[in-house]
Amino acid sequence: MTLRTRADTTLVQLPPKPLVLTPSGTFDGDDGKWSTFNINIAGDGEGKGQNFKVLISISSPITMVPRQTEWCSDEECAKRRGTLDPGALGLSTTLSDAYRLVGIYTLPLQDLFWWSQNLMSPNFNGTLTGAWAQGNVGLGGASKQSITFQNQYVVSSYLKEFYLGSLGLSIGSISPTGALLPTFFTALAQASDKIASPSYGFTAGASYRNGGRGVPGNMVFGGYDKSRIMMKQSVSIPLPSKQNNSLVVGVNSIIYTPDPNVQQRLVSFTDKGFSAIIDSTFPYLVLPGSICDRFVEAFGLVFENSTALYTINGTAHERNQQQNATIAFKISAGPQDSSISTTIVFPYEAFFLQASDPIYSPSKNYFPIRKSSNGYNILGRSFLQEAYIIVDYERANFTIAPAAVFSNAMPSEDLVTIFNTTYVPSEGTPNSEKGGLSAGAIAGIVIGIIAAFLLIGGGAFFFYRRRREARKKALEQEGKPAGVDTIVAGSEVKHRRVSELTGSSSPYSSPAKTAGYYGGGDHKSIPELSPESHPAELYSPPLHGTDDSDYFAGPKPRRRGATRDSSGQNTPGTPVAELAGEDVRNFEAVSPLQRPQHMRGPSDKSMSTGIDEVMSGQDNNAPGVQRKHSSRFVEHTGDEVGPSRAEMVVSPLENTRADEADSTAKPTMERRPSHTRGLSDITINSDSTAVSQPTPEEMERWARGTNSASDQPTAK
Repeated sequence: MTLRTRADTTLVQLPPKPLVLTPSGTFDGDDGKWSTFNINIAGDGEGKGQNFKVLISISSPITMVPRQTEWCSDEECAKRRGTLDPGALGLSTTLSDAYRLVGIYTLPLQDLFWWSQNLMSPNFNGTLTGAWAQGNVGLGGASKQSITFQNQYVVSSYLKEFYLGSLGLSIGSISPTGALLPTFFTALAQASDKIASPSYGFTAGASYRNGGRGVPGNMVFGGYDKSRIMMKQSVSIPLPSKQNNSLVVGVNSIIYTPDPNVQQRLVSFTDKGFSAIIDSTFPYLVLPGSICDRFVEAFGLVFENSTALYTINGTAHERNQQQNATIAFKISAGPQDSSISTTIVFPYEAFFLQASDPIYSPSKNYFPIRKSSNGYNILGRSFLQEAYIIVDYERANFTIAPAAVFSNAMPSEDLVTIFNTTYVPSEGTPNSEKGGLSAGAIAGIVIGIIAAFLLIGGGAFFFYRRRREARKKALEQEGKPAGVDTIVAGSEVKHRRVSELTGSSSPYSSPAKTAGYYGGGDHKSIPELSPESHPAELYSPPLHGTDDSDYFAGPKPRRRGATRDSSGQNTPGTPVAELAGEDVRNFEAVSPLQRPQHMRGPSDKSMSTGIDEVMSGQDNNAPGVQRKHSSRFVEHTGDEVGPSRAEMVVSPLENTRADEADSTAKPTMERRPSHTRGLSDITINSDSTAVSQPTPEEMERWARGTNSASDQPTAK
């Protein structure tokens, strides 16, 4: 039996995508050319309903459409006002059961805290009233696919100031009589299967853009169109409060910039910043009086009392076209100048509007500014031609940025969903970006990237540290002599050659100090021969008596085993060293090029080897006997038992009295070399002093008793 994981049959309901309200494709209005949108009233879901073209009103809580009036009593006029159905002169009161008249009541705009009747024409002497009714309101043209909401308040207006109808985007509820009903946008946001959150993105569109063909407006519910906004230049601003959801911004400055080829001077229209409300209900920029005066001066405007509009004559229009100036509004959260801001730049054409019947007949060009009479400033529909706003009522903030500018065909939609605050995306659920990843996936990717960078950085750190230590070690080794591997070198290792009279320790001797004269630390310093000097003979003067003959003047004695003469010519400049305890005779150098003489003074301390006793004790009894000795010190190696010691080897050349000496005879005995480079070839391991054997003549004399017994040599 095999086991397998049961398929998860739980369906994850994805949030709905943003809902786009398709623009009508035309630019309409009596106070300018504005991009309009299609809606239907009293639709039954079967394709029946009345169709209208309307504008977008950010602050209005209701849906408003035109109705038939005496000043617009023909079909052509009704069509200009946005009535699309043939033969209809406005909203009909006999549509169907989906429409029910409630009564004539005041329009809710005057209930807004910033509203002022000064926005109406000077000839207006009536009241802001309209016919209220309950009916169905649908998006787009009447059809089975239209998203329709029932029991919505719909107001039909006969006022000239509301020439076109409008779709209100205010959130909350409303009632003319106390029976509250949710606004259209609230009902749309509450339908969880329609949009993801109570949010929207909007720009009014610009008829003067795209080579005169115009750029239509953009209305997206539950998100925004990324292709229509310059998001990198955006600024986010909080709403005043949940009770007051007006879009209040701070205008830090307004800068007038003419074409630099015409005029180099920039003009600031503001002395200080001020607050304003963004609202698309009317096209006007309602500004402080001083700022309006500077607009008038810069653009050559003329104020007309009959309409309260600033008109532009032909001469001013030609001059303004020549100046080709731009007007830049710096927007932030408050009136004080801030670095967290965005700048919306308008060309002159954005404010070059045309007012037609019923405002002017014939039409006149005008500039959409008005002076504020109650301290409230408004950035109207003309401002939203170049600005894109994203409003999120649930999070109580909104974003404003420059709208994308197009000179060619419109780009494809790039919709971004704004989720509500309670939504938690599951694994595999796309986020608000098109084709994006879930929040968990994004977090995992970010953590993985950070971990990868940490690993790479750590590896690089250890690599370069190891490389630096190796380089440092190599630099330290450059100043040290290279060691010799004796295992590899083998017999090629060269031991240091030790001279016996240098006073330095042999490489074969024990590291312990030797006893006696050379082992003590209080004897006189004995000068050493240079390791590079040639072998030299030691001189031993007669034990008793004087010898006037020069040692070097007589026949050259031969040392036992010597292979060459040791004369002054062969060893130029070599000093003569004596045995310790003897008088020192200084000989002059044979050659002026010889090295400095090595001198030894008399020993102030007898050696422990008994040499002084031999030389000074026993031989003192034979005053008539003189001996010439070739002496040297032999240093015992560490191979012997006991401490190393120095011993003297004495080899007799002749044992004769002075009167029997033959100066012409050639010596028959050879002396051992007094100095060699290496170790001594013969080491005498005896505590006695070696004495040469007497000649037959001496034996005969001793037998006759010629000399005292004290003259006979003694051997131990």
